[in-house]
Amino acid sequence: MKKLLFLAAAALVATMGITSCCNGVPCAKLNSDLDTLGYAYGVQFGNQFSNFQDSGVVVPEVTMDLDNFIAGFVTAIRRDSSNLKLTVEEANQYLRDFNEKLRQQMEEKHQKEVAENKAKGADFMAENAKKDGVKTLESGLQIETLTEGNGKQPKEGDKVKVNYKGSLIDGTVFDQNDSIDFNTNGVVKGFKEGLLNMKEGGKAILTMPSNLAYGERGAGANIPGGATLQFEVELLEVIPTKK
Repeated sequence: MKKLLFLAAAALVATMGITSCCNGVPCAKLNSDLDTLGYAYGVQFGNQFSNFQDSGVVVPEVTMDLDNFIAGFVTAIRRDSSNLKLTVEEANQYLRDFNEKLRQQMEEKHQKEVAENKAKGADFMAENAKKDGVKTLESGLQIETLTEGNGKQPKEGDKVKVNYKGSLIDGTVFDQNDSIDFNTNGVVKGFKEGLLNMKEGGKAILTMPSNLAYGERGAGANIPGGATLQFEVELLEVIPTKK
């Protein structure tokens, strides 16, 4: 069905006249279902390309010449091979090469950002280690005890109930939950290690380098690669693993 719809839209575009223009593009006249179908596909495809701008991958208005895009699109959809500047094979190869170059550029940009984040994190942790009450463990995790707990201490695999707030070192909060329970094996290494060093009723700030958090990949849109993280944690309850 989708193929038939696309072919119908393609046929419409192929036969569409371009003598009448509105702001430099053919004027749309939605007088029938097929008219609207063609325009709807045009909006859909155009929106997909414009979304590249928001992602930072390609900025169509700057990186890609829209007149050339339209020329290539219309010439190809009309199967006017005599006026193609690139054959289909040449176009496909160019796009493969371009995408590989883009991938390499994005990876280089990512690695640069990771290195910068690690350096900022290392400086932050060096200063944080000087604060009264901050203990640095062998793994590199820093624990600042705010309130000493006096209840049960969790073991690996236990379920715990906690209040917590996760932040970047600039103070940006990326996650926060109250009275949430989870298994100690279900969180990042630094969070897990911190919990295993706490007791019920305790409250602490856990500061961890990226290798104890989300590594060089980061997590989602809010935690960049190489980021040092802080979790303010209150251990409410330990629920031992059933044997």
